[in-house]
Amino acid sequence: LVGFFIKPPTKTKDPTLKTSSRHLVPVSTEPEFTAFLKKGLILEEKRESPDLEEENLDKEMPEKPVVCARCHSLRHYGKVKDPTMENLLPEFDFDHTVGRRLGSVSGGRSVVLMVVDASDFDGSFPRKVAKLVSDVTEENYSAWKQGKSGNVPRVVLVVTKIDLLPSSLSPTRFEHWARQRAREGGASKIAKLHFVSPVKDWGVKNLVDDVVEMAGPRGTVWAVGAQNAGKSTLINAIGKCVGGKIGFLTEAPVPGTTLGLLRVEGVLPGQAKLFDTPGLLQPHQMTTRLTREEQKLVYISKELKPRTYRIK
Repeated sequence: LVGFFIKPPTKTKDPTLKTSSRHLVPVSTEPEFTAFLKKGLILEEKRESPDLEEENLDKEMPEKPVVCARCHSLRHYGKVKDPTMENLLPEFDFDHTVGRRLGSVSGGRSVVLMVVDASDFDGSFPRKVAKLVSDVTEENYSAWKQGKSGNVPRVVLVVTKIDLLPSSLSPTRFEHWARQRAREGGASKIAKLHFVSPVKDWGVKNLVDDVVEMAGPRGTVWAVGAQNAGKSTLINAIGKCVGGKIGFLTEAPVPGTTLGLLRVEGVLPGQAKLFDTPGLLQPHQMTTRLTREEQKLVYISKELKPRTYRIK
């Protein structure tokens, strides 16, 4: 009944018996309370319109990115869906796609992020790209000295995964060694050198500041490197550092995760562009000759610790 509640009995009774009316106790006899009930302000809960409910639901639940079956398998299972189909994928032509743009004398500034794995510096160093960029730099610089239009690419050597190196390593000695090995690998002119760890967020902020300054408002930044060197992981760390609304790139400890040229939005200010390129196949890198099961055995995920052996 409206305005009454059922008072529980003090003694246990047969549940089949009906409750008598003497257990009905009035809550209020005031006419204002009765009118309140008739208006439905107590019995009916406050509900929002369906449009507002859908809008609030959209705000609470962020939109999930739509990925292909291959990327889904790499993200969640760390392997490709069908390994036999990998051989049928077209090979990325770096010289035709990126090299031609680097050699262009027009357009905005070109910045090349040369990503190298700290745990395998010589194996992951892109010698072919270093030689190509050095040749373009010399050619465009000579044209610029003659008064012609010359777009000189700027090379930023990014040594990633430094969290895997021993903590006792001297940064100054390692920097000198990295510059020397890069020059021997074909990189004649290096504008900047950065040691970063995307997993630990070491050095990412300084790298972003230098890249933004060097690219300018209309520049183009190319992230290049060997397969599984950590380019996509680095770009995701950069996007997280700047707080941009970007769709995170697929990361997996599988060589050749990125298949084509990807433009990453929301990272660089102005009209500057950032491109992630597929990993380059290094013939001189030993891990490229191993099977997937063998690569798992040699994959480095913890800090390297030197060992000393006594030879008798």
